[in-house]
Amino acid sequence: MRWNEVYVDASAARLGRREDVRQAVAEGRYDAEECAADDLVSVSVMDDTSQADMAVEAARIALDRSRAAHEDFSLVVHVTSSGFQGLDHWSPAAYIQSRTVGGQAPAIQMQQASNGGVAAIDLVAAHLTARPQAGAALITTSDKYQMPMFDRYRSDKGLPRGDGATALVLTRGPGVARLLSTTVISDVTHEGVYRGAGPWAAAAGERGWPIDMRRRLKEYLGTGVDVKDLAKALAVGQQTAMELAMGEAGVGLGDVARFVYPHAGRTVVDWDVVQEIAGIHVDQTNWELGRRLGHLGAGDQIAGLTQLLESGAVGPGDKVVLSSLGHGYTFGCAVLEIVAEPQWSGATV
Repeated sequence: MRWNEVYVDASAARLGRREDVRQAVAEGRYDAEECAADDLVSVSVMDDTSQADMAVEAARIALDRSRAAHEDFSLVVHVTSSGFQGLDHWSPAAYIQSRTVGGQAPAIQMQQASNGGVAAIDLVAAHLTARPQAGAALITTSDKYQMPMFDRYRSDKGLPRGDGATALVLTRGPGVARLLSTTVISDVTHEGVYRGAGPWAAAAGERGWPIDMRRRLKEYLGTGVDVKDLAKALAVGQQTAMELAMGEAGVGLGDVARFVYPHAGRTVVDWDVVQEIAGIHVDQTNWELGRRLGHLGAGDQIAGLTQLLESGAVGPGDKVVLSSLGHGYTFGCAVLEIVAEPQWSGATV
């Protein structure tokens, strides 16, 4: 979808301390061979702050940077990847709204795995465009990957998880980046990858904690699925979403200054293959950021955009492409054009 007069007015992140992955190896929490193959440096670890409070802190920074008044906000969307937000059976979106913009705007929670951040941008852009008057919307993401529920180094392969929250203010009006287009598509052929082949559970944790994504993948492949077909579907879905969004924006590869990809180890993303197939060099991506934070669930893309804006790595006229994918499988892409240098103090990424 191509958008008119929808802007990113502000963004921010709330991250934890950086845990050196070599420490995790030395303590037996991260396999040494996997660590070498993944090629990460560290992951973000949040020791005390809850998921929802992390989102509140990120949102407050973004709101301080935004020109939108609290009464301008017509929607609050909170996105999670892992689902758990500090308590069972409650509304973190309402909690975040009550501690940030307040008001009577609807507060909605989304869960679309690691595609959630870009999917939220797509839905919020439609909401803002459909309203007759100019307004603003707040998007937050937040996830923590902690024991006993999740083992950040062992629950999945090639995706060491980092804790963190992000926030983004979208507006109908001036901002630092104009949203040119978004695309969100699905390919449910392999939705069973993260479901596995075991029975349904009657309660959380009934099938054992920490969550074992590796076992579920093994179960799924045991049904006769060729891993090459799975890898191809992921590559094609991600590339298709990018091509659709860039095509609608009228943007070619040569027009793009930076690409923001999901944070993943080299065992998941082969940058040589990305360059060969997509024509994107690793130096044009957020790889160096991702290998220091770990996979933030739904927050990788907003964190990457925030880092580009805070550091001045992009400036007016530059195009930025946010690419995402989530199990299920869903694929997203957002294309933006930087239109102003943010006048923000400090850095959050």
